[in-house]
Order: sequence, then structure tokens, then C-alpha cells
Amino acid sequence: MDQVTEFISSLNYPLLTKASTFINDDLGFIVVLAILLMFLEPRREKRIKVIFVLILAMLFSVALKEIIQIPRPCVSLPGKIPCPTDYAFPSTHASIAFALMLAFINKPTYPIFVLFAIFVAFSRVYLGVHTVDDVLAGLVVAPIAYQTVEILWKHKK
Repeated sequence: MDQVTEFISSLNYPLLTKASTFINDDLGFIVVLAILLMFLEPRREKRIKVIFVLILAMLFSVALKEIIQIPRPCVSLPGKIPCPTDYAFPSTHASIAFALMLAFINKPTYPIFVLFAIFVAFSRVYLGVHTVDDVLAGLVVAPIAYQTVEILWKHKK
């Protein structure tokens, strides 16, 4: 494991652990995504498009996990939460958060989405369930998912 991952996962702040654990929970993550979309994007069609981007980012990440099969760091080192049973690379949470961020790149609300994506990526490493490489791979998956939906969306009309 790299030194940055080791350092971040060695940190221990109760409030950060609670917030990270909330985002780790699938329902908590979906609720935050829904709130961000509903309150920061007034256009229904754009929200639907973004939902497709997020679903595709998730599907790409899950497929890559099954193909590459890199174990999570918490398999060999204790994390702050129980170690998930699936593979680590890439981080699905990070892929989705970065994909959401990309969907708002030219909008005034973009900084909110950047902060959210950075927090999600950081929290994955902080909890000990991912390495920095895992979350960076999520950053690579996100534009692929986003651009794929962009291309398909233009052809649907």
C-alpha cells in the first residue's frame, strides 16, 4: 500500500468517521446524490440525463471490479468499518461522485460538486476500504461514463 493511503487511513476523527460512514452506506449515498440533484438542478431532462451518467459510471465500475479483481486494503489491514466483500478497483463511490461533478462542470454550482467528489474520494481512503489508486481510477471511469451518455443522448433526439 502507498504512503498516502496509509497516512489517510491512519487518521481518526470521530465527526469525519461519522460523515464518511454515512456516505459509505448505499442509502445515505443515494439520498445525498438525490438532494444535490433535486436542489441544484432545476431542469428535469438534465436530472434524468445525469441519472443515466451515474448508473453507467456504477455499471462500468462494477464490471471493472469483476474483471480486475484487486482486493480491498481492509482485507489485510483493519479499516474503520467492516470490510466490504467485493473488489476495490475502481471505487464505485468515487466514480459516481466524479461523474456527478463532471455533469456540472460549466455551472455556477460546480464547486459544490467538486467538494462533494473530493470528500467522497477522501472518505473511501479514510475508511480504509480503498487506496488512492482505487479512487483515482474512479476519476478515470467518470468521464468515460459521462461522454458515453453525452453521445447516446445526442443520438436519441
